[in-house]
Amino acid sequence: MNSFDRLVFDYVFRWFSRSYYFFHTIEFMAADNLLKGGVVAVIFWYLWFKAGPDNQAKRVQLIATLISVFFVMIITLSLAGLVPFRQRPFLNPDLKFNSLIPFNAMLTQFSSFPSDHAALFTSLATGFYFVSRKTGIITFLFVFIYILFPRLYLGYHYPTDVLAGTVIGVSVTAFIIRSDAIKNIISKTILLFSINYPAYFYAFLFVVTYQIADLFGGCREIISYIHNLYKHQF
Repeated sequence: MNSFDRLVFDYVFRWFSRSYYFFHTIEFMAADNLLKGGVVAVIFWYLWFKAGPDNQAKRVQLIATLISVFFVMIITLSLAGLVPFRQRPFLNPDLKFNSLIPFNAMLTQFSSFPSDHAALFTSLATGFYFVSRKTGIITFLFVFIYILFPRLYLGYHYPTDVLAGTVIGVSVTAFIIRSDAIKNIISKTILLFSINYPAYFYAFLFVVTYQIADLFGGCREIISYIHNLYKHQF
C-alpha cells in the first residue's frame, strides 16, 4: 500500500466514528442503489425537461453524457481486467477493517482498481456540470459524500482506486461533450429521432436511466447468464 492510501485511511480512522450506528448508516448508504443511482437518474430527467425542446444544445449534452458513460464503463472494466489484481482494503490485514466488515464474497471476485462507482458517477456529474454548473456542483458533492466516501470508509476501495475512477469518468465525459463532431452526430441522428419518434426514444431512454438507477444490475445479470451458458456449452 502506498503512502497516499495510508495517509487517507489514517485520516478516516482518526476522524470518523466506527460506532454501530454510524458504521451501519454508512453501510446502508453504500448498499442502497435507489439512493445512489436513483437520485442521479432523477437529476438527469430534471435537467432533460428543464432544458425543454427549445434548448436542444443541453439535450445533446445530456445524450452525450449517457454515451460517455458507456465508454467510461468499458475502459474501467477493461483496465480492471488488464492490470494486476488488487485485493479489497477490508481484506488487508495491515488495516483495521477486518473485524468490522462482514465477508462479502462478491467483492472479493473483482479487483479493487479502479473504482467503477467513482468512474460512473463522476462521469454523470461531469455531464451535468456542462449542462448546469449549479446542478453539476451539487451532484459532485452528493457523489463524494454519499457514494465515494462510504467506499473508503468501508474499505471497498483504496483512495487511489477512487482517484483513478474519477480521472477516467471526468476526462472521458469532458472529452466527448467538448467534441463538436460527436455533438453534431447526436444532433443529426439521436436528437432528430427523439423528435420524430418520441414514443420509441423515451421508452429506450427510460430503460437506460433505469439501468443507471440499478447500477447496471440487470445488464450484469444478463451478461453473466450468457457467459455461464457459453462456458457450459464449451
